[in-house]
Amino acid sequence: MKFVMLLLVGLMMGGCGKMESVQEQVEKNYTNADGLIHAYPTEQDSEYLSETISLYMAYLVLVEDEENFSKQVELLKSHFLAQENDHYFIRWRLNENAATNALIDDIRITTALEQAAGIFGNENYKIIADQLSAAVFSVQSTGGYTVDFYDWSLELPAQRLTLSYLDDSESITAESYELLGNADASEVFFPEYYDTASEQYVSSNEVHMIDQLLIALNRENRRQPSEQFAEWLKEEWNEEQKIYGRYDRQTLKATVDYESLAVYYYLHTYFSSLGEVELADEVFRHAKDIAADGMLDNAHFFDFIHYQMLVQKQ
Repeated sequence: MKFVMLLLVGLMMGGCGKMESVQEQVEKNYTNADGLIHAYPTEQDSEYLSETISLYMAYLVLVEDEENFSKQVELLKSHFLAQENDHYFIRWRLNENAATNALIDDIRITTALEQAAGIFGNENYKIIADQLSAAVFSVQSTGGYTVDFYDWSLELPAQRLTLSYLDDSESITAESYELLGNADASEVFFPEYYDTASEQYVSSNEVHMIDQLLIALNRENRRQPSEQFAEWLKEEWNEEQKIYGRYDRQTLKATVDYESLAVYYYLHTYFSSLGEVELADEVFRHAKDIAADGMLDNAHFFDFIHYQMLVQKQ
């Protein structure tokens, strides 16, 4: 079984010299008594998000860990899954007042469930995925565009679509994907989202590199190259040998002094998609160095699990 062979990948030393698997680290540092994963290690009062469980499910599919994937599905059903009328949706966070979902998390969860159905031979996973996708497709759109979320208490869809959310999914309308190709790619950075009320793209002064990399990847997956962004990114990497978390849209200069392991996961993926194998290898080596230098010790689960997925790519 692939999971057994990969237990030693992405490990760190335990207190008694024992090597800990990623799953053991998650259970030890990020999991509460109920089995739910919190955002920061050992901080059980940090948030419990659908983002977190969606990413862990994606990792468990990647390493083909059927046992732990099944546990996460049960936690998803017992804590995050809600029903309104004939539809099922995933609460974006565990809060008694949370009555909205999050499109990007729904896509990750349905994709993981669909993949798991095939890998593990469990048709029930496909049934849950289909129910979630059907709900998004049925109610979560405005003007033909699939939007960021749906408020199930008010029965209102959002009025924006974040371009970084446009990963491949049958629950997203074809009109939504057209927004990727129609976005202005003549500048280095992309607009972040499309406002369905004003029918305009919206750009922030400060850009988040994870969003920008995801938009570029979404475009690349649809054979829509992003020359300006790609050239700037390669030049910035070659000059600095690092990419920061945020940049100024106009000056193209970093506005923060921190790096992110999740940024490097997507940077590695993007360079690989461009055929820039040497640059992708450089990114991995740099990510490995800063992870070993203590960055993982207090990492948000988002960064922790993206780094573990990056390790699996090697």
